[in-house]
Amino acid sequence: MKLLAKIICLMLWAICVAEDCKELPPRKNTEILTGSWPDHTYPEGTQATYKCRPGYRSLGNIVMVCRKGEWVALNPLKKCQKRPCGHPGDTPFGYFSLIGGNVFEYGVKAVYTCNEGYQLLGEINYRECDTDGWTNDIPICEVVKCLPVKPPENGKIISGAMEPDREYYFGQVVRFACNSGYKIEGDNEMHCSEDGVWSKEKPKCVEISCKSPDVIHGSPISQKIIYKENERFQYKCNMGYEYSERGDSVCTESGWHPLPSCEEKTCNVPYIPNGVYSPLRIKHRTGDEIRYQCINGFYPATWGNTAKCTSTGWIPAPRCTLRPCDYPDIKHGGLYYESMRRPYFPVPVGKYYSYHCDDSFETPSGSYWDYIHCTQDGWSPAIPCLRKCYFPYLANGYNENNGRKFVQGNAIEVACHPGYSLPKEQTTVTCTENGWSLTPRCIRV
Repeated sequence: MKLLAKIICLMLWAICVAEDCKELPPRKNTEILTGSWPDHTYPEGTQATYKCRPGYRSLGNIVMVCRKGEWVALNPLKKCQKRPCGHPGDTPFGYFSLIGGNVFEYGVKAVYTCNEGYQLLGEINYRECDTDGWTNDIPICEVVKCLPVKPPENGKIISGAMEPDREYYFGQVVRFACNSGYKIEGDNEMHCSEDGVWSKEKPKCVEISCKSPDVIHGSPISQKIIYKENERFQYKCNMGYEYSERGDSVCTESGWHPLPSCEEKTCNVPYIPNGVYSPLRIKHRTGDEIRYQCINGFYPATWGNTAKCTSTGWIPAPRCTLRPCDYPDIKHGGLYYESMRRPYFPVPVGKYYSYHCDDSFETPSGSYWDYIHCTQDGWSPAIPCLRKCYFPYLANGYNENNGRKFVQGNAIEVACHPGYSLPKEQTTVTCTENGWSLTPRCIRV
C-alpha cells in the first residue's frame, strides 16, 4: 500500500514539473541540426542531434535535450572545433604570414612574400586552410633579373658577366672602363636592383682633353688651346711670385696635374724654441724683418737679434742657444791647468773640467778633486769647495760628536751638562765657509 502511494505521488510530481519546449532546437554557427523538425512544440525529454559544419569536427555526437521548457546541452563540453591543416610549407627565398588567425586551422590564410631581390612565379601568393586541407601549391620565389648590358663605345666591361645577351641577377654589379685616351662620363658601375632595372644609366667614354688653363699671377709659355692626354703645359710666374709646385702641368683624365699655380714669395712663420719674436703675422713677405728675444737662459745664436725675409728664407736664421759658461770662480780651489784653459772660455753647455780644493776644503763628493759641469743654469756644483769643520772636545757637555768631520752647511745640535749651555743660550752650531758659526763650548749658566 505504501509503495503504490509513493508511485502515485511521483507521477503527480512529474505531471506538475514537466514542461514542453515551445521552440525549435537552436541554430548554431558551427553545428547543423539533423533530422526533421516540423512541429512547434516538443515534449520534455525530446533530444536534438547536431553535426559539425564543413571545416569543423568533434569527438562524438553533440546532443541537446528539452528540459523544463528549454533546450539544454546534454554534454556542454562537446563542441565543434575548426579542423587543423598542418604547416602550409615554406618557400625558398621567401616567407609567409597568417591572416585570420595565428594557428594552422580552418579559415586561416597563409600569404607568401618574397625576399628582397626575388619575385613570385605566377599570380597566386597565398594558401588557405579549407575543408580538405591547404588550397593551391606553395608559391615559388625566383630571383629578379635585369636586361643584358653592352659595353659603351670606346670602352669595355671589366667585371660582371662578359657574355653578350646574358641576363643579370639581382645584386650583380657591372663595372666599366674606357680605352686608352678616353675617360668615364657618369658612374663607372651599376647594379641590378630589386625591381629588375639597372640602378644607373650606362656611362659614356669621351676623349680625354684639357683646355689651356688660366694662370693667376703668371702667363703661359705653351700656345696651344686644347691639349690631349699626357701633353704638357708650360708657364712662368710674375715677378715676386714662384711656382707652387713646378713650372709645368700634365693633362690627365682628372684634369691638369698639378694645377698650374703661382704663389707670392714668402717666408714661413719662424719657429724659435726658447724665444719670442715680433711682429706676429700669418705671412711674411720678402723684405719683412722680425726682432726676437731669447728666454730661459738662452741667447741669440748669431750677432744681433733681427732676421730678414729674403727669397731664400730668413737671414740670418733666428735661433736661440743655451747661454755659455764663463770661466768658473772657484773659491778656495781652482781648475787644473788653469793657465792653459782660460783662453778657451766661455764654453757651451755640456763641457766639464777637473778641479781641486785648498786645504781645509773638499768637494761635495768628499774628495780632494772632482769635475765641475757647465749646465743651462750655470756651473754645477754651485759651491765647488766646501769647508771642513771638525767637532772639538766638549768640556761640560756630551761628546758623541767628538772629532767627527762636518762640512759647510751642516748644523749640529749641542747637548751640555745640566747647569751649562752654549753662549747666548744657543742650542746648535753650523759649519760655515769660515769655520764654526759659534765655537762649540759649554759655559755655566
